[in-house]
Amino acid sequence: MRYDPIYEVGESSATPGRVFTASIGDEQVIPKDKYLDHIILGVKGAVATAAVAIETFAGVLSQYTFKVGAETRIQMSLRQLVAFMAFWYNKLPLIWENTDATGNDFIFGVKIPIQETVDLARPISHSATRTAQTNISVETLSLYGAYLKDNKGRKAIHAVAIPYTTAGATGLTNLGVKIPPIGKLVGLILQNASVFADGVIAESIQHVQIIEDGIVTNYLAGHASEGVGPVKTVGVLDPIDDLLKVFRAWDFRDEPIDLKGKTVEIKVDVQAVSEATFIIPIILKD
Repeated sequence: MRYDPIYEVGESSATPGRVFTASIGDEQVIPKDKYLDHIILGVKGAVATAAVAIETFAGVLSQYTFKVGAETRIQMSLRQLVAFMAFWYNKLPLIWENTDATGNDFIFGVKIPIQETVDLARPISHSATRTAQTNISVETLSLYGAYLKDNKGRKAIHAVAIPYTTAGATGLTNLGVKIPPIGKLVGLILQNASVFADGVIAESIQHVQIIEDGIVTNYLAGHASEGVGPVKTVGVLDPIDDLLKVFRAWDFRDEPIDLKGKTVEIKVDVQAVSEATFIIPIILKD
């Protein structure tokens, strides 16, 4: 395996990444071997005036987009990317949440699966959207590619977050989005706004149905999901719990759902109205 910087400060520097005080437009990634297996991402920001919770700090990177040719393969916020890592690898990044109003917040080592065989006819590119967060400044961003000589039998990943504002009334409603018929669905991640807590027994989206050609084939529930990764929430939450408590996930890797040649839709059971949520289908491309 070969690791090589994609977006990084020059060596012999104590700065953990390049300056990220403005968004990065679409930039081409120059591949360093035949197969890009994954990307490793890190973000740091200086804290002043008041402490900044890690889930707030994560909003600095509000969207990271990875493209192959004109096709968007990965599109998520930093918080969603951490959830994706936890789901896919059952691992967590290195995080630090400042509590004394001076110092830094950081999230380092976010491992993003790509699994793309390099094709020079389809250039690889990426972009990153910075969104200012109160009491955070001097942001930096680093990205490294992990390359292999061949694909080891792995298929490319398509994982794009679909935003959905919950309906104005509780109950079942169609998401109104068809999952693209480009391969096999191996996972589904849900990001809620309202989540289970002491005295709270309802989430933004309480249940999810997967509908294949008009037939419900999967009934899913947040309270029948373990969330993402090795995190287990308790009454007083660790910062990583705070970061990931809004996510629920379902794993279909043992028997993926074939999306080819059929219409696959999602219906949701809304129990907290007019809230911002996201559905993230994880697809292995054929």
